[in-house]
Amino acid sequence: MSLMKKVSAAAAAAVMTLSLSSCGSDTTWGADIDGTRLRAGILIYFQSNAVSEASQYLGEGETDVLNITIEDKPSKEWINDEAIEDMREYAAVEKKFTELGLSFENNEEKAASNTVDQWWEYVGEYFESVGVSKQSYYDVVLNSQKRAAIFDYYYADGGEKAVSDEDIKSHLLENNARIKFIRMELKDGEGNLLKSDGKAELKKMAEDYIERAKSGESFEAIEDEYNEYYANLIAEASGTAGAEETDVPEDTEVPETSEETERISYGTIVSKGSVIPSEKVAETVFDGSLNVGDYTIVEEDEVWYIVHRIDLFDDPAYLDTQKDSVRRELKGEEFDAAVLGWIDGQDVTVNEAAIKRYKLEKLTAE
Repeated sequence: MSLMKKVSAAAAAAVMTLSLSSCGSDTTWGADIDGTRLRAGILIYFQSNAVSEASQYLGEGETDVLNITIEDKPSKEWINDEAIEDMREYAAVEKKFTELGLSFENNEEKAASNTVDQWWEYVGEYFESVGVSKQSYYDVVLNSQKRAAIFDYYYADGGEKAVSDEDIKSHLLENNARIKFIRMELKDGEGNLLKSDGKAELKKMAEDYIERAKSGESFEAIEDEYNEYYANLIAEASGTAGAEETDVPEDTEVPETSEETERISYGTIVSKGSVIPSEKVAETVFDGSLNVGDYTIVEEDEVWYIVHRIDLFDDPAYLDTQKDSVRRELKGEEFDAAVLGWIDGQDVTVNEAAIKRYKLEKLTAE
């Protein structure tokens, strides 16, 4: 739980009305929140999540997640508190979705149902064994769809607190770059590392490639040329160079090709700390020395890279594909704090009979 969430939760706990109810033998519900009873399966689902989170607090040599102390609480108490808080957020989202007059317009209910059907094959046996029905699982998945819809209501294009394209672009430019690269092996056709003369020859080849690219030659064509060159080195070393190609059956249709057809590439997105194509390439891209349009050679022990930095937004679809994830990066904590604000003053009754019946030990059984 983030610090912001902990602080907000503490404030909310100070004003909510919380009570326990034994309610006889009725264990079909886990909690009553503002008059709405939530299924026991939803309680157990959130308990299961909390058990997984609690395992992160295990100390060296500790294996029993139900017999430790977490944030000055016995872990069982902490797990149940986390589950109840998740149920309260669940209820708050359901209420806010209705208050805002929102509805699903893109078959989200069907999408939730499909998600449940796909995952139930893998998790269904476990969930049913601990008391989570398929309906309870569906309810949780659909609730997450409603939470996303509320987020979009506030922060998506046209929303009350919409994140501007300029802010999204700025965030992307700070954390991502687009490059084209050619990987050049520092080895001969037999896989042996090149000596000084071989390295000098490869360096001259790389520099020539850069000059050709700067003169307007297709970077992709140059990459294909190098790949063919290295493939031939391997073939010559293995004695397969010049081997006859397999005959194509007469009735096989061969697609027409044109030498004028140019392969178009939008390159590769590199993020800070990325290891693709390599950690050193990422460091070079973000050290301030490589501007858009620049070329460089990144030298490593067994491979060199010709790197060409291009405009991050060369792909016209890139911005639109990133909007949702960037909005959540920028506004996720703010939204989570808002959700916790909605649970203030809730009238919460926890079904003690359900807590006693559905024992946490079952969630940790092998």
